[in-house]
Amino acid sequence: MVALALTVHLAFLVAWPDHFLHEDGGAYLDEADAILKGHYLDDAGKRPYGVAVFLVLLSKLFGPHILVFVIAQHLLSIGTALLIAATVRLAGAPRIMSVLAFLIAALYGRTVHYDNTIGAETISNFLVSLAAFIAAGLAFRKWPPYLAAAAAGATLGAVMTCRSAAVGQAAVILLWLAVVLDAGWGRRLAVLALASGLATAVYLIPTAVNYAIGKRSVGNESLAVMAFVVGYSADYDHGIYLDRKANARAFVEKMRAADTPTGWADPGVYQWPFRAIQLLPKPGDSQAEIEKMVRDIFIETLTTPSTLYRHVTRHFLREMYFLLFDGNTVARRASSPQGYEYFAQRDLYPLFGSPTGFKRGQLVHDYYKPYSRLEGRILPTPDQLQQGLDFLLARGYQPRGDRAKLCCGVTVSSEYDDLPGPIRWMSAAMLILAVVLLAGVVGARLGWAPPLPADLVTGGTLMVLLALVSAAFPAFLIYGLNRYAYYVIPFLGGASAILGAVLLDRIRLLAGSWPLRRAGT
Repeated sequence: MVALALTVHLAFLVAWPDHFLHEDGGAYLDEADAILKGHYLDDAGKRPYGVAVFLVLLSKLFGPHILVFVIAQHLLSIGTALLIAATVRLAGAPRIMSVLAFLIAALYGRTVHYDNTIGAETISNFLVSLAAFIAAGLAFRKWPPYLAAAAAGATLGAVMTCRSAAVGQAAVILLWLAVVLDAGWGRRLAVLALASGLATAVYLIPTAVNYAIGKRSVGNESLAVMAFVVGYSADYDHGIYLDRKANARAFVEKMRAADTPTGWADPGVYQWPFRAIQLLPKPGDSQAEIEKMVRDIFIETLTTPSTLYRHVTRHFLREMYFLLFDGNTVARRASSPQGYEYFAQRDLYPLFGSPTGFKRGQLVHDYYKPYSRLEGRILPTPDQLQQGLDFLLARGYQPRGDRAKLCCGVTVSSEYDDLPGPIRWMSAAMLILAVVLLAGVVGARLGWAPPLPADLVTGGTLMVLLALVSAAFPAFLIYGLNRYAYYVIPFLGGASAILGAVLLDRIRLLAGSWPLRRAGT
């Protein structure tokens, strides 16, 4: 199974060997470039520095080349799938179900697609999955509590330096661990304090470094995040900054009127709040004043019951549905890899060899050199390997406008068409698991049904919570863009596998009680 996953990831790597930048990827290469060249003080630093530090580490170990970075991401993605499968296994699921979790996490087309571009997605999911695995080992296998808590805390701190929105996932893991740990409340609080304290300390390391060397923040991504809430749900007829809101009122009303039950037509239209923010300032306003104004309106929106209700009902719940069930065009259609060529040609990084200049299939024919006596017998020839990789891509991974034939009459979304993909079934399985776990606990308390296996309930709760919070942060603060489903898919796979394990357990119970019922009759 691991070999199959590696082959699918390799197929992506050699099919689009120079399309490694998406719309946000260049920011991390800018930061890594600045650190490696010793110009750290001159860099604006609009993104957390964790991804850049990861790229710098790879540069020091293997050389500063974009192919190194992307290969490392593909390997980390396989590692994420293995960690999810191991966590499911620790929760008591049968081995077949842990294999199912691995296959979903490792082979889902959207996952492999974004593993092939520079971004925070791969390293963030790996670190969250690692922290969840450590927490599961502590809860289910009684690993040394303080050592495991320190490891989980350091890992969560590292992931928050890569992606600030990971604070939600970190909170879920820490609170889950505090609740399920088999120990007295004193030890539980000590473990929680150690893990959260170390996570905070690691998260603040970049801030401490900036302070020590005199680097001042020029900007960050939080303003862009707040812009969406301010545009989508702020009250432009009441509240603070009314004179400034008046400048953007007509535009905001026009865009809100164009909203439909399935949202706007494309990602570009979705980002209209940036234009609204540009209309708010008065001539002569400084950047600091603009940031304060947006922050104040953001806080006003979330602390006013009417606007908060509007945001939750009009946008948050709808975007959660879009993200989890491919509910609109923006959520279900990934950009074609050829579309990233624009970013690769626009943003040149000579230090990292980007763009590489490689063409489709060139990596195999230039670097795959099997031993001559084994070639064609045990090992495939370069042509055979390339044909095999192309065959895999044709099973639903390459861009096409319709569903791809998988096997046995089964078809699958290619992630590049405008059809709902398999994520909707995994999301449905996750929600069913949540209902089954809740009903199982209530039914056992009332004596209506035998209790579910405790470890499966505990592990399933972790997977459900991680899936929901991974979707909730972007859906609440921004919108259900296709790329944000990447953060949810591994935990949907884990939840689907645990649902299967729960169903097998119930079937086993029914099968065991059937002879007794027959004997009674």
